[in-house]
Amino acid sequence: MRHDWLKISVIGAVALTIGITSPVEAEEPQTDSSVKIITRFHTLNPLSWDFHRWVWKTSFDGLHTTQLLAGDLDKGPLNGGPNKFIAPGWIPPEDTKGEIAESWEVKQNPLRIEFNIRKGVMWMAKEGVMDAREVVAEDIVYHFNLMKERERYIPTYWDFVKEWKAEGKYKAVAYLNFYNGNWPYRFGWGYFSPLVPPEWHKLSDEQRADWKNAVGAGPYMVTDVKKSSKVTYTRNENYFETQTINGKEYRLPLNKGVEYLFIKDEATAIAAIRTGKADVMEAIRWQFVGQLKRSAPDLIIKGDMAPNFQLLALRNDKKPFSDVRVRRAMNLAVNQQEILDALLNGEGVLLNFPMSAGWSSVYTPIEKLSPAGRELFSYNPDKAKALLKEAGYPNGFKFEMQYATNNPYHVDLVPMLQAYYEAIGVKLIAKPLEYAAFRSQMRKDTQTPGYLIQIADNNPITALRAYLKTDQTWNSAMHSDAKHDKMWEEALAETNQAKQDAIVTKMSRYIIEERVPYVWLPTPFVYRAWWPWVKNYHGEMAVGAIRPGPIYARMWIDKALKKKMGY
Repeated sequence: MRHDWLKISVIGAVALTIGITSPVEAEEPQTDSSVKIITRFHTLNPLSWDFHRWVWKTSFDGLHTTQLLAGDLDKGPLNGGPNKFIAPGWIPPEDTKGEIAESWEVKQNPLRIEFNIRKGVMWMAKEGVMDAREVVAEDIVYHFNLMKERERYIPTYWDFVKEWKAEGKYKAVAYLNFYNGNWPYRFGWGYFSPLVPPEWHKLSDEQRADWKNAVGAGPYMVTDVKKSSKVTYTRNENYFETQTINGKEYRLPLNKGVEYLFIKDEATAIAAIRTGKADVMEAIRWQFVGQLKRSAPDLIIKGDMAPNFQLLALRNDKKPFSDVRVRRAMNLAVNQQEILDALLNGEGVLLNFPMSAGWSSVYTPIEKLSPAGRELFSYNPDKAKALLKEAGYPNGFKFEMQYATNNPYHVDLVPMLQAYYEAIGVKLIAKPLEYAAFRSQMRKDTQTPGYLIQIADNNPITALRAYLKTDQTWNSAMHSDAKHDKMWEEALAETNQAKQDAIVTKMSRYIIEERVPYVWLPTPFVYRAWWPWVKNYHGEMAVGAIRPGPIYARMWIDKALKKKMGY
């Protein structure tokens, strides 16, 4: 994670332009077609339209929303830049631009962050909710103050903010109790910072949960939801962003709308992209890539390591997993290399938590860990049985494990885990759940001792907090350690990047080598595909925390090419 947000006023000053100049396109955009997308979450319907519930997926489904900041697509593949914009929760400062905030600056005495709100941005009209009107600073202040008061607020998430104030019509100021180097993620472009107007906030619980009342200032309006098949988004004609192509400025979106296609069956989803019934598919497992290349050779296919962590959370707060010897045994019993070879075609990485293998400044490869750390990634069932005996379980034990049926990798993984644990006398009782039910169990008394989870890699500071710090919402291992918590506070307050990296690296090694709160599982390589008739798209996935709206807004369909290709 690279940042120097104390100097962000300079970055903000050069990130004012909303219009993006793209490389030369051979054709003029055709703006009268919808883009059909099999999303990375094509097995998972919107979890809630009520942002008060602090649901992680609102950034993805909320194409009607905007944020204070966003990733600058002009710095990515569009112009040959190095940032692929596929990370689910990390936008480097140098690739950040203002969105609702025209500019921003960190100031001292008192410590604060000032956001200059872009003039002329309009909340969309929504019958029964509000008339169209301009976004002003008071709206931003109201939004963040109210969201912090909600029952589902993540503990400590915005505690570094003393108060929000509107100082004039177009200036929103966050006064800080202390500096938080991760503030852009927390309220700039993060999972829980999509902006919605006070009129929506004032609706009843039932009204907020109704997609028909979804309102914001984003590129699309939510116009239809069919839970079994799709969500339809229609172009917001008053959206403020533009893009310049061949010297001509076009108002975004460059399409008339987007359709999210929900397809539970993986083979059916593959058939839809192969036959041109979908224009884009955002997540494809390696098993289907060869088939697609043979049956649909014109598809554009790109692949990268999945930006997530794959883990079996072991409840550290209850026996038998409160004993670190048992947790070590649970890792030694699993043949991670065999999983990588058998399920993932050898395409992936064994160690990818708590630091992603892509974070070179803080990542420690397996071969550089201590012997105790390296051992966790070897297959040693005899040592596992010896550790269980030492911990008082010579005959093993049985435990329940919940997993989500929407994740094909995890569905395939379950029988392998059962076989590995059976070999050391441990009986794994698998409990399959639909995702909504699965997620609702996390950190409740009803969460089983084992919890098979896929979580976003986000960024180093967030990974060390969300999945490992005491009492955090996404800490499904119920991990609690005073030493870790203290080091995290030190890392958060450190403004010198090299020193922060050193603390973060030390914390990561401590978790792997000594604490062992999870069973590490291989992270796969995943692919995305789109047809050549999808123009102005280069494989980008997110301009914030799993936020694709501005990416979709730049896509357009070349109908003539599609017809020429026989679709």
